[in-house]
Amino acid sequence: MEKDGFNRNSSIEEFKEKYWYKTDLQMICHNLGLPTYGTKYELTQYICQYLSGKNISEIKPNRKRRKNVNLCAKDITPETRILSSGFRLNKEARNFFCKYYNVEKFSFNKAMGIKMREIERTQNGNATIKDLIDAYENPNKFKANEESTYQWNNFVKDFNADPLSKEYISRMKVAAILWQKIKESSKDKKYSQKLLLDSKNDIKVYLKNE
Repeated sequence: MEKDGFNRNSSIEEFKEKYWYKTDLQMICHNLGLPTYGTKYELTQYICQYLSGKNISEIKPNRKRRKNVNLCAKDITPETRILSSGFRLNKEARNFFCKYYNVEKFSFNKAMGIKMREIERTQNGNATIKDLIDAYENPNKFKANEESTYQWNNFVKDFNADPLSKEYISRMKVAAILWQKIKESSKDKKYSQKLLLDSKNDIKVYLKNE
C-alpha cells in the first residue's frame, strides 16, 4: 500500500470501489510512470489499463499537450484551426470573442470547455473557432454527458462524506444504486441522507452487519 492509498496489486474493481480525487489520480499516475495529463476519467482509464496488466510503455495519453504559442486576439478568426494555431481559452481568446459578439465582457461556458477537451483528445486538426462558437451558442448539444460526469463525481463525494455510508460494504455499488434512483428522475442530481434512508430496503444486503 502506497502513501496515496493505492495498491498496485489491487483489481480494477477494488480500485474503482474507492473514491479518488483528481490530485490522487495524478499522483498515482506519476508514481507509476503513466500519463498525468487529462480529465479524471482519462486518468482513471490509464490506471485501469495498468491494473489489467498492460505494459506501461503501451499506455499512451489520449491527447497531447500542446506547445505554448502566443496567439494574439487580432490573429484569431472563425476559421483559425485550434490545434495547429496553439489557440487556448485565455485572455486573448476572450478578447476575440468580445469583439466577435460586440460585448464588453465575455465568459467561456462549460460547452466550450467540453468541445476543447474533445478536440484535444481526438486530435482533430480540422477543428476551428467556428466549432467553439457552435458550442457556445448551442450548449445543450455538448453538456449532457459531461454534466452527468460532474454530477456523479459530486454525488459520490457527498455520499462518502456521509457517516452513514460507512455502515456499508461495496460503497461504490451502493452509491451507484442510489444514483440510478435519481439519474432518470426530475429530482436534483445530488446526494442526500434522506435518499439513503428511503432506499434502505434496496441496499440492506450491503450493510456490514448483515
